[in-house]
Amino acid sequence: MKIAVIINPESGKGNGRKFYETLKIANFDKSQVEFFITERPLHAVEIAKNVSNYDRIIICGGDGTLHEVINGLKTDSNALLGLIPIGSGNDFSLSFHSGKEDNMSLFEYCLTENPKIRNINFAEVKIIDANGVIFQKRLINSFGVGFDAKVAYYNQHKKVFSGTISYIYAIMKSLVEFSKIDFEATFDENNISGNALFCAVGNGRSIGGGLYLMPNAKVDDNILNLSIVSINSRFKLLALLPKAMSNSLSSRKELVQKEFHTLNLKLKHPFYAHIDGEVITDKAKHITITLSETKLNFICKNI
Repeated sequence: MKIAVIINPESGKGNGRKFYETLKIANFDKSQVEFFITERPLHAVEIAKNVSNYDRIIICGGDGTLHEVINGLKTDSNALLGLIPIGSGNDFSLSFHSGKEDNMSLFEYCLTENPKIRNINFAEVKIIDANGVIFQKRLINSFGVGFDAKVAYYNQHKKVFSGTISYIYAIMKSLVEFSKIDFEATFDENNISGNALFCAVGNGRSIGGGLYLMPNAKVDDNILNLSIVSINSRFKLLALLPKAMSNSLSSRKELVQKEFHTLNLKLKHPFYAHIDGEVITDKAKHITITLSETKLNFICKNI
């Protein structure tokens, strides 16, 4: 059995490096394990392409590292995937893992002979920007266009803190502008349009280290969730934040939720868009998101 372990040493402000040092001295059979340490942005994409034929790929990092690996995997890969959440936010892990697990225990379970497997959905995303540039990516946790993508930009490029605190700090910076989007959307032959703070798509339930903007999403239910939040006041947004953090947004009238397999979204004016927390462009104009018929085989200790 060939096992690739992909580690982002910068994940979680250095937690990845500490975890790697722990693995080097840990008592487990290393004869079948090959370690790959990311050295730069998008390096995990390259590594994943080269190890797609391995039996197992264990991802040690946060949502950004996971996003890169998923986008690097070859379409014919049958590798079992393991996830050790050592990033700042770990939003996919919040939806995937049923409870808090010790990372070393999770890692050791990923090496066992017959681990439990959970079949996880993902989606294909195509973004055309205002200049006609096309971006094509896979989505494993979330997509957002509008205010949340602007927040993701500040969280990604102006990062000061970590986890949810970092995301809330980015929200405060974005509140100064309070930009909204005019959109038209078609999803599974249904239509919706309007002026919204943001449109978010979830395979997972949360973004920003535990802000549950897609509260009904499940990573293995063969459907994607669209959340549209319409707010006209900064103060109302601030009032909704505690609801998002406690996963109690579902009952709020400001939140509209839809389910879909294919979504076409057009913006009147270009704006920021993110996939899995990674800002793709600040000029998104036309977005298509399609649930893949293929699933990913993730090792899951508790199902």
